[in-house]
Amino acid sequence: MRYVLLVILVALAVVLVLHLARGGEAGPLAASGARLDEAKQAALGALLREVEAALGAFADERGGYPADLAELVPGHLRAAGLLVDPWGTPLRLERDGDAAALASAGPDRVPGSGDDIRRSL
Repeated sequence: MRYVLLVILVALAVVLVLHLARGGEAGPLAASGARLDEAKQAALGALLREVEAALGAFADERGGYPADLAELVPGHLRAAGLLVDPWGTPLRLERDGDAAALASAGPDRVPGSGDDIRRSL
């Protein structure tokens, strides 16, 4: 009876090795996670377009972009929640000389990493 747990663990290890050896295809949970990320990417596109339009209207009225995106609420955006990407990270207004971009930290939620999503303004 005391070796039952050991036998179960060895059996699970064998099953795992066999699964990985034949390619270990992603299961339904991983596939649904990928679909969720695709949906978030699509939602981000719509969100960036809306914030971009608000930034354009702000710049037309005041001659430039705001120092902080929060200045868009409530005059140009209806809610501060529109300044947060689908992964829960605040959008950023990045400036480089005369150039500006609206940016999301992307799926990893880390600003400045390789998966950031930017839209030039």
